[in-house]
Amino acid sequence: MQKNIKNKIEAIKYQHLLKFFLPLAVMPLIIGISHNAINASLARLPFPEITLAVYAVAKSITNIIKSPIHMSRQTVTSLVDDHSSFKFVSRFIFGLGVLYFLMIASLGYTPLGEFVFKKIIGLKNPQEIKFAYQALSIMAFIPLVESIRNIMQGLAISLKKTNLITPGVVVRIISISLILLWVTLNQAVAGVTAASGVWLIGITIEMFFITFALRYTFGSFSGVIDSLPDNVSKKVNFKRIIKFFIPIAIMAFLARFVQPVVQSGIVRTSIGTHDLAAYGVSWTLVMIFVGPLDQLHQCSLVYARELNQNNWQKILKFSLAAGTIVSLILAVLAFTEVGDFVLIRLISVSPAIAAIVKKVIFAFILFPIIRAFRETFWGVMMQRQTTNIIAAAKIVGLIFVVLVFLILALTMELNAAIIAALALTAGEAADALTISFFIIKNKVLEKIYADNY
Repeated sequence: MQKNIKNKIEAIKYQHLLKFFLPLAVMPLIIGISHNAINASLARLPFPEITLAVYAVAKSITNIIKSPIHMSRQTVTSLVDDHSSFKFVSRFIFGLGVLYFLMIASLGYTPLGEFVFKKIIGLKNPQEIKFAYQALSIMAFIPLVESIRNIMQGLAISLKKTNLITPGVVVRIISISLILLWVTLNQAVAGVTAASGVWLIGITIEMFFITFALRYTFGSFSGVIDSLPDNVSKKVNFKRIIKFFIPIAIMAFLARFVQPVVQSGIVRTSIGTHDLAAYGVSWTLVMIFVGPLDQLHQCSLVYARELNQNNWQKILKFSLAAGTIVSLILAVLAFTEVGDFVLIRLISVSPAIAAIVKKVIFAFILFPIIRAFRETFWGVMMQRQTTNIIAAAKIVGLIFVVLVFLILALTMELNAAIIAALALTAGEAADALTISFFIIKNKVLEKIYADNY
């Protein structure tokens, strides 16, 4: 698509990066609010303990099965630049949605579900099993709408129209809040049915909103595809889609097991549940602020056609600045009374747990900067369609998490939750260093600069 390539690479401005990134950063924060609203409503409906527990189990099963679908936005942004590539990629992603629908539906609609609930998960109460069936029978449809939503959001990201994404997410949280308010006041719908339903409805609202926003902005859907930049480094076919998607899908799947492994390590190396509780609160709080950094790879991915040495330095500095801001926020929580106010007054943990949490947050202090650094290099490799390196770096990181946890647990008298934070930070650093070493050694950036000229 030669018409979209400029002869001269223009300097990237920080305000353009901020305008592009901010809607993506806000998205996980708003979605996190919606999930917290669901949990708060479940606590006010009949059978709150069973409902909360079963919904968490069903949600975990669904997220594990459909975890690779989270990589579909990046797949669209990396591989789609014309009608032909869009057809290939969108059919592939929606086909995955159908596959995950069938997998979850086999648990929500067949006797296989009862076997999994009883023998693998350990649910015994007939009411728990009934609720699990109800939840998964609704959640099964989520991969179908999520695949379409992610395709459309991927197109918006490629077109640098991330501002079209945020309104849909805002409409989602407003709609969910109103539905949950009605359900809570009327007590007319079972908790797991309401929670699973609003999760599905929320994603469906986002899907319709971003689809119509793109059509309205560009006049027609054909206009959307015609406006895509020539950002794809290699011609797309089914084999190349598989080669691109499988490594990051495996990575997304494996990432789901990091927290259970770490939590298991904490349980085995500590006495009582204080350490596990402190770690749970710490990780949730840290990820509220770190979550938006997971979108930084979109900057280096989408702006890949505008990269030269100067522009690359700007993107890297922008990302590191974002990571530094989050690290400073964690420092405020760890070292000032703001942390005590948030933990004791807002979250309502005991002063003893709060003291441990603040130490764990301090152990995470470098985690945001390392995450921002890694994400920036991830975007480069996605643009080059060499995602196998991303998967390999993630495996190296997971190995380091386990090794560092074991070494620190055996050699140092540290709180298990603090050890977990240090191990995760070390794993993140190993991941980042592995991928950056590959890029520097193979002169990937220099090749991008040359292609752009």
